[in-house]
Amino acid sequence: MAFSLCLLFVLGSIVFSLQDQTIPEVSSPQDETVRDVHSPDDQIVREIDRRLLLNDPQTILVQLEAIQREMQTLKTLVNSQQTKIQSMQTLETLVNTQQTKIQSLDTLVNSQHIQMQSLQSQLTKTANQGLGTTYTVWGRKNCPALNGTSTVYSGISAGSPYHVGGGGANTLCLTHNPDQPPSDFPTYREKDGWLYGSEYQFTYRNYAIDDDVPCAVCLAAYSTAVLMIPSKTSCPSSWNVEYRGFLTSQSATDGRPSYDYMCLHENAEYLTEGARQQNYNGHLFYPVITQCGSLPCPPYINAKYVTCVVCSK
Repeated sequence: MAFSLCLLFVLGSIVFSLQDQTIPEVSSPQDETVRDVHSPDDQIVREIDRRLLLNDPQTILVQLEAIQREMQTLKTLVNSQQTKIQSMQTLETLVNTQQTKIQSLDTLVNSQHIQMQSLQSQLTKTANQGLGTTYTVWGRKNCPALNGTSTVYSGISAGSPYHVGGGGANTLCLTHNPDQPPSDFPTYREKDGWLYGSEYQFTYRNYAIDDDVPCAVCLAAYSTAVLMIPSKTSCPSSWNVEYRGFLTSQSATDGRPSYDYMCLHENAEYLTEGARQQNYNGHLFYPVITQCGSLPCPPYINAKYVTCVVCSK
């Protein structure tokens, strides 16, 4: 439709231009008139009037054939451009399809990566289960909730009384719900060992002197080793901090039995069973200080309290 309209427009333009042309009239040689025209500059222009009949079929046919050839050339060019445009559109569609596929694959890869990380974490936890180790935190009712550590039980610190020689040297974490021995077990005898509850012998932060000392037994489920390092508040490389605190033990008074050294939690609390600060003087927790001489100073400082840290791996 558009091509036909364009052809009619071109034909109309040609006819209109032919009507405006001045073409010499066909005549015999004797009827030809030659005139001299003098311009203001004395230039002579020879004019020969000729006329072309507008109804000459041969002339119109030649013009139409030329127009048809031009239109055919233009049509061929247009078709070629349309073919190129269609090819480009097809290529663009293909590129968009490939981009969509790439995005889908990228999403799939990310999803698989997350799943692999999750499976690896589960595998590590599964491999470590059953290989855990235990330790006791002194001065706290529950274990620190980190590094996969959980509370086995909450208890009461106890040990040999401060004023009696003999007995056990280590401090125990007793349970809150003891199981009684069988009824036929031997009864009290004069020289049996004694077990007393523990008391703080100093005041600091959350507790006061003569408050009872709680404890908790902890399971470090993903660790195979636990150690207490005195005089440090940080763990070696690749070890995890379970808790930090201060070194405690028995008083240095002559004739008193020796206790083990314990790492008392830096934010220790008091036992809530019974009244506070009842001075029964049982198993006592004293802080530990340094003494220069055989102990090198520096790096140590005389009469300074000693820090500690419990580490797991």
